[in-house]
Amino acid sequence: MNSTPASVLVPVLVITSAIIGARWVLLRHSTIDLLLNRALTWSVGGVFAYGIVVWLGFPELAPQVFITSGLLAMANVYGLARLLDRGDTENAAVRLRNYHLVAVTVAGAAIVAVSPIGRVLSIDRILDWYTVVWVAADIMIAVSVVLIARACVRELRGQVATVQERLTYSSLLVLACSSGVLTVTALINIAAGKPPTEPGAAGSVGAFICLLLYAVLVAVPLVTVVLERLGLDGAGRDCRQLRPMWLDLTAVVPGVVLDRKLHHADSVARRYRMMVEISDALLYLRKLDLESPGDTHVGDEREALARQMPELVRKALPADGVGDGLSRGEGHRAADLQMLLELAREWPALRADVIRSSMR
Repeated sequence: MNSTPASVLVPVLVITSAIIGARWVLLRHSTIDLLLNRALTWSVGGVFAYGIVVWLGFPELAPQVFITSGLLAMANVYGLARLLDRGDTENAAVRLRNYHLVAVTVAGAAIVAVSPIGRVLSIDRILDWYTVVWVAADIMIAVSVVLIARACVRELRGQVATVQERLTYSSLLVLACSSGVLTVTALINIAAGKPPTEPGAAGSVGAFICLLLYAVLVAVPLVTVVLERLGLDGAGRDCRQLRPMWLDLTAVVPGVVLDRKLHHADSVARRYRMMVEISDALLYLRKLDLESPGDTHVGDEREALARQMPELVRKALPADGVGDGLSRGEGHRAADLQMLLELAREWPALRADVIRSSMR
């Protein structure tokens, strides 16, 4: 740790901490994201804790704090591996608590062994406790890597629901492969007699570069989330295009609105919900009889639009179209969306024409 140049350590910690903070804000709703966030937090937190303990004047305690944090990070990684491999989310929280308990117990045993009490009792001479803990952690990481890689390959070969899920599984697969290579290298170095707690300058720099790589890879899904929050993804752009027509129709037929909290859903859900509500409103208005010309003289634009809405719908829709209701099949949904988007593009001109006619 001390052999890592500040020119490498500081930028890596700043970038990684920023990514972790962004993930905690934007990606914390699924169990997988929570486990990833916790693992990264414990990893980076261990580095900060190491520096704080050294700064406080307890350098002999710093490696023990760092190992404890690393074991807690590994507990979350193993929990993630088991979750991905078996898909058992119901007992994930209980398993994770058990893994944390094991990590704290192992770390505590190593700390006691190298403490003054352990030296008095000669426990520190029985084994090289740091090496034992490090080897055990590397073995658990290797097992986690196999489980995660197997699960990611299985999911990517199947039908992954969204682009964000595909990015998540792809990132996890790259992480697993990278971790596997690093773990094997670490075990070879330990077998060659190199102390695991003293990897040297090259090893320390390599470890921090890999940490940065991990953080960047798990930041890939953040791009999708940020674009979605800004409404710059494809579904968000469709929602903006449909919104003027949706506002007009739901103002006239408010009973079709499924959920007033539309903005809380993700952009794909918002788009589909808008499609359903627009279609239901069009279907309802299409069945109404035209108002008689004598009843359409009103002075308010909104009221005029409401009174003339059936006529507007008849002008906008073909004889057989989306006003007959949305197709429920996945294959026809794209065609339905395209029809609604085309109607939304024509809607402002049709709306203005109907309002001008009614105001006369």
